[in-house]
Parts: sequence; structure tokens; C-alpha cells
Amino acid sequence: CMPNFSPIRPVVLGYTLIDLNYQICIVGGATEIGQTASLLLRTVPSVTKLVIHDNSEHTSGVVLDLSHIPANSTLQGFIGETTLERALRSSNLIIATGGVIQSPGISEQIFFKTNANFIRKLSAEIAKIAPMPFVGIATEPINILVPMAAEVMRNNGEYDPRKLFGITTGDSLKVQSMYASENDLNPQACNVPVIGGHTDNTIVPLLSQSKPACTMNEKDILEFVTKIRTSQEDVMNAKKGWSPTLSVAYGILAFSRGILDALYSRPTQINAFVENNDFGTSYFSGLVFVDRNGAGEMQRYSNLSEFECQLLERSIEQLRKDVILGKKVLELA
Repeated sequence: CMPNFSPIRPVVLGYTLIDLNYQICIVGGATEIGQTASLLLRTVPSVTKLVIHDNSEHTSGVVLDLSHIPANSTLQGFIGETTLERALRSSNLIIATGGVIQSPGISEQIFFKTNANFIRKLSAEIAKIAPMPFVGIATEPINILVPMAAEVMRNNGEYDPRKLFGITTGDSLKVQSMYASENDLNPQACNVPVIGGHTDNTIVPLLSQSKPACTMNEKDILEFVTKIRTSQEDVMNAKKGWSPTLSVAYGILAFSRGILDALYSRPTQINAFVENNDFGTSYFSGLVFVDRNGAGEMQRYSNLSEFECQLLERSIEQLRKDVILGKKVLELA
């Protein structure tokens, strides 16, 4: 356990003291994604306490570094598996960013095994907390690890399916930005629904529902969807083998803000991967209505193009396999 940092609280315009009453715990907070997400969340006014947990010995340095940023919140760090229970205590929102990212020298087997073990241990600890806090998983592969986390929690204590989310918020933000760039639009004025899953072969951008609508022929649409689905690979190639981290961390920020709004009785919509049986698979990603009780209905769309229906059908087939694999990994543990 590491010491608290309690900075002087400045006056924050536009927020009342009652807004500042939530605790977020980032598990894996010393990873590359975790550090960036912690930096972004450090100055969110409604976070009164930010807790950083990691097994890495340099976690104390990360916490000290963050403490040098003037913020209206308390900061605390914990190191090691034996401190995880204390780190999670009293959290309103737990963000999982631990494990490893795809990078040079890390095989697919090590990547998957390491991240599955991380989520398994974290989920077992979360299951001890009653009532269950909101939980957002950013550790990859989300399609597999979120169903696995749910099974761990079901088998170890507390589990509320309305409060477990795979953080896919970054997918919708990425598509929004790419659509704006493709059509020379202001990205903040664009909206493109993204449904399905969180991998290149399960993400389904609904260009037929995009706003503002732009004329794109079949060839343009196919090329653009391919560009979206290979965007992670493009970033990895540009970063010489390292996975995207900055946009992922920003997606965590957007997701967290949405959850905090919901907790403060401001129902909102968040793009996330949740337990949902309405789309032909037990887990699905899309725009979810969220209130202080958790996830509710997912946004539905009509008049999809034939191409989008084909993508969606193949996405659902793969998602079913991913969910089965997640449960199989748990059985083999």
C-alpha cells in the first residue's frame, strides 16, 4: 500500500461540491494504457479519489508522477496481488487495463494467457464486493475476456450483468473521426453507429445510419469498412509492432464520464460490449442506455443495407465462438 496524496482543493467553476463524490480504481494502472487513462481521469471533477493498482514495482513512481498534477481529488496507489482487495474497496467504478498489449517479442499465446489470468484474478476479487460496482474491461481480447469475467463472478459470489462492460467506446470514436476525415466533415458533428464486437472481423460500422449522411457508392463503402477493420493493424505497423494505446485510453475516459453521469442520476448512452441476448448472441456491442442501476436497452437500428446485414451475420457467428472460448478458458483454469 502506498500513501495518499491529498492536494489542496481549488474552486472548480461549473461544478458543485456534490458532484465530486466518486472513486475510480484503475487495475493495471502502471501499464502504458493504464498510465494514460489515469492521466486523463486525474482531473475529471466528479472523481474525488483515483486509486492506482498494479503489480509492477514502478507503480509508486506513477502515483508520485500523477500527484504533481493539481487536481481536485485524492490519489492512492497499491502494489501487488495481496493489496488488490483493499485497492478495490469502496470503488464506484473499476477499470481493468492490466495484462499486456500486443508488442514485439510477445507471442499470441503469452498475450492471451497473461491477459486471461489477469482478468480471472481480478474478477474473483470483484465478486467479493456487495453490491457489485460498475466494471469496465479494456484488457484484450474483450470479446473473450468479458464473458469469462462474467462466469468467474457468477461462480465466486456477486454478479450483476448490468454492471459489467467491455469498453468499446473507442471504436465509435475512431469510426466517427475516420468518417469525418473521409468526407471532409467536422468530426464532432458526426455520428456513425458501431455494433457487433471489438475485433477486426466483428466490428460493424453502420454507414447507412451515419449523420450527416454522405453519398458513398458500394466500392467506397467496402474500402472504408476495410480501412476501419484494419485500422489497428495500421497503427501497429506505424508504431513498429506496438498496439494502439492513446486512443484506447481516451475511449476509457469517455466511457468513465458516461458511467459517472449515470451514477449521478443523469441517464446516458455508452458504446460498450455487454451481456445481451437480443441480437443472436449472448454478448454484443452497441449503444447502451445506462442509469445508476446499470445497462438497460441497447439501441436498435432498422433499414440496414444488405452489405451491413452480411457483416452483422458473420460478426454474430464469430462472437458466438468467442463467448464459447471465454467460458472454455475458465473451465480449463
